[in-house]
Amino acid sequence: MSEKSLTDMIDESIASGAGALPVFPRAVTELRQALQDENRSLDNIAKQLAMDASLASQILRVANSSFYAGLSSVNTVKDAVVRLGLPRIVQIATLVMQKGMFSARDSATEKYMAKLWQHSVAVALGAEWLAKRLSFHAIAEEAFMAGLFHDIGELLLLRCLDDLRAQDPKLNLPEDLQLELLIRQHEARGAWLLRSWNLPETYCNVAESHHRPVTEDTGTVELVVRIADMVAYKLGIASQPQPDLVVSSSEEAARLGLSEIALAELEIALEDSLALSA
Repeated sequence: MSEKSLTDMIDESIASGAGALPVFPRAVTELRQALQDENRSLDNIAKQLAMDASLASQILRVANSSFYAGLSSVNTVKDAVVRLGLPRIVQIATLVMQKGMFSARDSATEKYMAKLWQHSVAVALGAEWLAKRLSFHAIAEEAFMAGLFHDIGELLLLRCLDDLRAQDPKLNLPEDLQLELLIRQHEARGAWLLRSWNLPETYCNVAESHHRPVTEDTGTVELVVRIADMVAYKLGIASQPQPDLVVSSSEEAARLGLSEIALAELEIALEDSLALSA
């Protein structure tokens, strides 16, 4: 094995661009800008979505999934937009485009990424749901995006590890060493990546500090993301489940004034989210 440390090799992989993630998809930015446009046309947005055959098929798949059971099937992107509303369509499109990043050549890494994808979607939708449940409607969209990106550093590291294996199939990367790397570095790496994408600082801060102790500066967006994150771990929607986690006793729950009923409802919302991460 090389005398270089694993961290050194990760740094080199990122610097070379070989293991780094793609740039933030421009289509996501355009769709989210359309969401803020008061003069937006559903016809124009539907046409924009339909131009990407893969994206259009995925939107229709989700619109007709069990998550929306009981509703008649829809056959066009415009019908999906009318049924679900533009905000939900933009979220679905965002998820579809992000999911393409969660792929690897190594089968073990691929399985880990699948779990990470489920977790990211659950936390995104859970954070959004919780923000609305607590009447923080103004930050619901921020909560969704911050939740989706909170563990993006893990994805970056996994992509780098996959790249290192591809370059040297004989490279010895013990599972414990990889797990330690993910735990210790994913926050800083994630914040760096989001800043390189020029995304809002709110998302960067959540990625950088969501496992640190709560402080007076911890904002509401981060609090709802943290709660959704903990509930996902409790339910096993994570690579390292924590079924004994008592979310109700956390500082985050106290800060938000969460009741046991609200947390139970959040668990249901996260379980339902699995239909959108399939």
